Amino acid sequence: MKTIHVVFMRDDQPVFDKSLQDFLKECVPGSIIQLLTPDEYLGLQQIRWWKGVLLPKLAENGDSVGWWETTLKLAVMPDEFVPYYIPIGKQVFPIIPSITILGKKKMNQMIEGAVAKCHEYGLLWVTLPDKELRS
Repeated sequence: MKTIHVVFMRDDQPVFDKSLQDFLKECVPGSIIQLLTPDEYLGLQQIRWWKGVLLPKLAENGDSVGWWETTLKLAVMPDEFVPYYIPIGKQVFPIIPSITILGKKKMNQMIEGAVAKCHEYGLLWVTLPDKELRS
């Protein structure tokens, strides 16, 4: 995904960190341009780190992404992730809510708590997100 940031406003018009014209030249049929508020963007970055960096890396040790996600959700914020139950046929299945129920502030608490919990599990290589480490 390519992004262009509004760095400030001049005469009620946005000033971008890159050329808007160059950005628009890259559009092809089917492209989508999405406007995110700063909070929405930060929330999206948090979810990307959680789903795209932390959980897959933890799953490399043998347990599944789903197992790690459920374990960390319940270990760090059990009150936020109370299961609800869905009956299917003659069985009832517990469902753990998605992280999308969390706002930016609570997601930050979740990330910090997950890193701390990983350290308790002896996974000292787990660190907080660092924009300097992005590829």
